[in-house]
Amino acid sequence: MSTMSHAPQRVAQAFVDLAASPVTEASDPAGLLAALAARGTELLGDCAVIVLYGSDESARAEVAGTGDELMGLARDAVGWGEGPGPEARRTGWPVPDTALDGDRARRDWPRYTGRALELGYGRAAALPLHVGQDTLGALGLLGPVGMPMDRELLALGQSLTDAAGWNLERDRCLRRTRALADQLGEALTSRIVIEQAKGTLAARLSISVDEAFGVLRSHSRSHRRRLADVAREVVDRKLDLQAE
Repeated sequence: MSTMSHAPQRVAQAFVDLAASPVTEASDPAGLLAALAARGTELLGDCAVIVLYGSDESARAEVAGTGDELMGLARDAVGWGEGPGPEARRTGWPVPDTALDGDRARRDWPRYTGRALELGYGRAAALPLHVGQDTLGALGLLGPVGMPMDRELLALGQSLTDAAGWNLERDRCLRRTRALADQLGEALTSRIVIEQAKGTLAARLSISVDEAFGVLRSHSRSHRRRLADVAREVVDRKLDLQAE
């Protein structure tokens, strides 16, 4: 299969679209995966393109692409654990251009191969979708009978897939940073409230700050409550503690 002649602006626009495709607040990358499938279909010659992706290595992969028959094949392949896409996702390595009427395909992907041949495809390959150090998906390609896939075409497909992976990794890092910031903010808020409660109790009970902290901690443990929650109620005058 010869590589199509790509206008540089079309290739550049594909990478821009992948970089700009949002991953939603619910961490749903459906828009990004759809963009990868669409740009792959547009740029990768006569290949049909499907994208598999799971949110982590143990998650069942979802699929993105076009055409009911192709999507049906991709979903069944995930269920069977067969075909180039699931293999690339599982191993983290590209699956090279493979003839579907050859021994390798019939041996390793018997159900997938039979269905793909029925649909008129003759060759298959897949490129892993890396997100950081993890392989969470793959871009699968199906080509017509008797037309080997060009290496440059596969290299372009891997570059598009890598661009999508970078976007997913960026989103994952941002979510981790936000979660850490939230945890640190909560810890700081709790610490401030506890210090306020210590001062309030010390003044109210005419005891030292250390003794006030002992009162707070004792009440928290005996009632199996968070220290910060007890402190908040003391500061808000909803809880009247006495020195032991």
